[in-house]
Amino acid sequence: MTRPRALDAERIKKLRPRKGHDRDEYADGKTPNLFLRVGRRHKVFELIVRCPGARDPTRLRIGTFPKTTLDRAREVAADWNQLLELGLDPRQETKRREREAAVDERRTFRSVMEDYIAWLPNRKRNRHAAADAAALSAEFLDPDRNGWIDKAIADVTKADVGSLIENIRGRGVPGRALEALGLIKGFFVWANGPARYQGYGLTSNPVADVTPDVMQLERGVRERTLDVAELRAYWRASLAMSYPDGPLYRLVLLAGGRRRDEAEGVRWSEIDIEKRLWTIPKERVKHGDDLLDLYVVLTDEAIALLEELRRGQPEGWGDCIFSVTNGQSPYTGYDMDDFRARVEEEYRKLRPGSAMDGWWLHDLRRVVRTGMSQLGVPPEIADYVIGHRKKKDYNQDRFIPQCRKAMRQFTDRLFRVIDGSAAGFHADDPDNAE
Repeated sequence: MTRPRALDAERIKKLRPRKGHDRDEYADGKTPNLFLRVGRRHKVFELIVRCPGARDPTRLRIGTFPKTTLDRAREVAADWNQLLELGLDPRQETKRREREAAVDERRTFRSVMEDYIAWLPNRKRNRHAAADAAALSAEFLDPDRNGWIDKAIADVTKADVGSLIENIRGRGVPGRALEALGLIKGFFVWANGPARYQGYGLTSNPVADVTPDVMQLERGVRERTLDVAELRAYWRASLAMSYPDGPLYRLVLLAGGRRRDEAEGVRWSEIDIEKRLWTIPKERVKHGDDLLDLYVVLTDEAIALLEELRRGQPEGWGDCIFSVTNGQSPYTGYDMDDFRARVEEEYRKLRPGSAMDGWWLHDLRRVVRTGMSQLGVPPEIADYVIGHRKKKDYNQDRFIPQCRKAMRQFTDRLFRVIDGSAAGFHADDPDNAE
């Protein structure tokens, strides 16, 4: 019998069923049992063999030309022929391999981290879920920063994690390195949970004994605040920014140095315009288990800002004050780098040739707390204004009248600082110092 002619790509392109035939078959003279079935619409590679336990030959589909190339079809055919020689059914083996590949893919660091980030909003204390998810994605799911992102999670080592943390510190942000270490330790504790570790193929926690002391990381006591010129620049930059950015940056200051996530998540249902009070539920308050719901007094200026926002929102707006989804969900897309650049531009106008040192929105809390101290506000009241009373005690008073007085003092002086009629927050600071 004449050996079939080997197929080639150019020949396959020209093949058509013979006249009067719906389809024809052509054997590949190079690979045993490999055939090309040529129909009017498709050209399909098949392996025609007798599978284990079968009496008759079976057609095993490999793929359609040209999506499946001739070389690829030969590779698959050779692999399946070898499996048949071992007494294995290629169909069952293919399914088994696919299952194993799916399991392996589910067990990569990337995949498990994505599972963890999806779970974060469901954890018991999830006030920082969005911020933690953003930090984890930035530091651990960026291939440019994490070279072992697609490594099997069971193969991730202490050295892998340690090297990545060191690289973060090498960028000049030791605080971020400390934060990242805490986040990755929390991730591995979660992944090693009783209901998860077997599914992820884990047998140990590679960072169980990696501590800030071991990594020589520590959280420094930040002392940065904003001086008079910087505050003026901050206010001018916020006035120049449209909704939702500019108003949010102003509310942070007008409401007593609120934390960014407290301001981002503010709801209309939390605001009582008549009582001039904003009640932040304890679930959204740092140290909420101690402080419980936090009562934020609202000055005339804060109320005016909120009423202006309300007037600008159409009928049917949802509960979220700062939103780009008609109030259905809070807006979290604030670009602090852009805002800092705007503030620094205003600062250079006030102090030509000068530059601002690095600052964060959180530094405004020191502005408020320090300013109140300089104005003679009692420490207990000033701490409550910024939501910093941590310890539980017998005094369950919310200091609302005292906070109103303190915020009135602070806000009056703040606007004098901003307009240049006061040099600072000290009660005896001279006017028109600059």
